[in-house]
Amino acid sequence: MEFIVADSCSLILLAKCGLLGIFSGHFSVLIPHAVFNEVINKDTIKKFADAKIISSLVSEKKVRVVNVKMADQKLPISIDRGEMEALLLAKQTANSTLATDDGKAIKVCRYLNLPFVISPKIAIELYRLGMIDFTKSRSSIEKMRIIGRYSPEIIAEAILELEVIKHVKTSNG
Repeated sequence: MEFIVADSCSLILLAKCGLLGIFSGHFSVLIPHAVFNEVINKDTIKKFADAKIISSLVSEKKVRVVNVKMADQKLPISIDRGEMEALLLAKQTANSTLATDDGKAIKVCRYLNLPFVISPKIAIELYRLGMIDFTKSRSSIEKMRIIGRYSPEIIAEAILELEVIKHVKTSNG
C-alpha cells in the first residue's frame, strides 16, 4: 500500500478545493503532529472551513496523525517545522510520497531523492482514476491558480495534461 504524507500547504489547499475528503477516502493520508498543530487549533477551526474539514477527516481517521522520529538530518536549506516533520515522516515510511506545494520542501525532496506530488497533480490523478469528473478537476486546478503559489506555467501544464487525459478517455469510449 502506498502512503501519502501531506504537509500543511497541500492539506489546506486540497481541503479548500474540495478534494481532501475524496483523496483521503481513496489513499492512505498521513500527517505528522507538527502539521496537525499548524493546521488545527481552536482559532483555525473557528475561522477557516478548511481547518474544520481537516479536523473532521482526522476524527474519522481518514487522515492519520503520526509520530515522527526526529533525526539530526542536516539539510541544505532551512524549512518550517511542519515541512521538516513531513519530510522525515515520508523518509521513514516505506512506499510513501510527500504531498507538498512548498518550494523549499520540493527542493529538499529532490536533494534527498524522495518522491513528491503537488496538488494540481493530485487533482489530475483523481480525474484519471475516475474519482472526480473533468469539471471538478479543472475547477480545482483553476482555484489552485488563485489561492496557491503556482507559476502560470505549472497551471498551464496541469490543464494541458488534464485535457490530454480527457481526450484519451473520450477516444477510448
